[in-house]
Amino acid sequence: MLTDLLSAFDALPKPASFKLSTAPVRRVLEALGRPQDKMPPVIHVAGTNGKGSTTAFMRAIAEAHGLKVHVDTSPHLISVNERIRIAGKLISDEALRSYAERVLEANGGEPISFFEGITCCAYLAFSETPADLTLIEVGLGGRFDSTNVFDHPAVSVITPIDYDHKEFLGRHICQIAWEKGGIIKSGSPVVSAPQHSEVARTLKAEARVRKSDISFLNPSDISFGEAGTLSAKLGDVSIEDMPLGLEGPHQAGNASLAIMALQASGVFELKDEALRAGLAKVSWPARLQPLGEGDVTRALPGKTVLVDGGHNPHAARAISKALAPHAPVPAIIAMLSVKDAKSYLSEMASSLGHVAIIPMPGDRKGHDPEALAEVAREIGLSASAYQSFDDALARIAQEKSDHALICGSLYLAGDVLARNGEVIS
Repeated sequence: MLTDLLSAFDALPKPASFKLSTAPVRRVLEALGRPQDKMPPVIHVAGTNGKGSTTAFMRAIAEAHGLKVHVDTSPHLISVNERIRIAGKLISDEALRSYAERVLEANGGEPISFFEGITCCAYLAFSETPADLTLIEVGLGGRFDSTNVFDHPAVSVITPIDYDHKEFLGRHICQIAWEKGGIIKSGSPVVSAPQHSEVARTLKAEARVRKSDISFLNPSDISFGEAGTLSAKLGDVSIEDMPLGLEGPHQAGNASLAIMALQASGVFELKDEALRAGLAKVSWPARLQPLGEGDVTRALPGKTVLVDGGHNPHAARAISKALAPHAPVPAIIAMLSVKDAKSYLSEMASSLGHVAIIPMPGDRKGHDPEALAEVAREIGLSASAYQSFDDALARIAQEKSDHALICGSLYLAGDVLARNGEVIS
């Protein structure tokens, strides 16, 4: 089984404590002949929220122009194959097995994590398959993230930076920005979403040290129409009422940042009709994703069921804004215990109806449902706790809203997509 082979990474020795470092990946890639130097032009994407959506927009736009695109993202929702897309197609079990075997051999039994191993598999695959563009999403942070092992990306992209993973990236926003800004490389252009003033200063300082030009998306240059369309003036590109394939007004910023990044990369020239097709065709699961016909939606008749994996206050603000026209929207929520659940719920409170809290799926440590329900009540929400997803579904089905939300964790989102029979291709 493929899962048995991949579990071999987990069986390797691990350091006594977790520490962000590029050293394990660099060591293995060196033994493999430095495949990171042989990939098609790389666009590297860091940030707190919007990395996956921005990457998805870039991929969709590039493919609409006829390009073949490699993509490395994380985490996966249903299948580990989702993490590696080779020239437009998800990696096959057979190919992933082959690359994993080569990576394990090159590693020689030394400590290496699952994420580090899969990153090596991706870079090896990308170096050996022709394509026009490579899109790499940072896993955690940036400066010491396992993906950050190439010297000259075509462009570095910074999506909105906010508080998350404080235990690894620091408790001050400037520390977090310094970590994210570590993907900025000498001489390579940088494009950034609008940022807090302190974050912007930190990124500008990093770009100055690296002698890199940095450009920030100006919010006044873009607008999001009520019909889910984008209008913008971005450098040489003018857009009028182009439909976006992802839900929520925040996607206007992600789409615009993607366009800026592709312009800065210089890999290809953007054409109006292909750009329109890419923006409309884009797909990125578990980002306010409407569920299709399946077991979950059948349990909530008459409701549009949205699934979102966002798990921090910045993501919650975006979700709340998108839900506002349908408020109050009932929700099923589970969150990892390390997440700031009170801030997350507070940001969403104005758009939420009754909240059903459940445990995290699998063996991951989540907030206790009873305790989290009490937190929700303290901020004025109607909330109840359940030990099973099915019981929570039954409770939410009683609500009169024409929408329902399932949110709080990508792990929950993946579990729900699998339950509903969704396919990621």
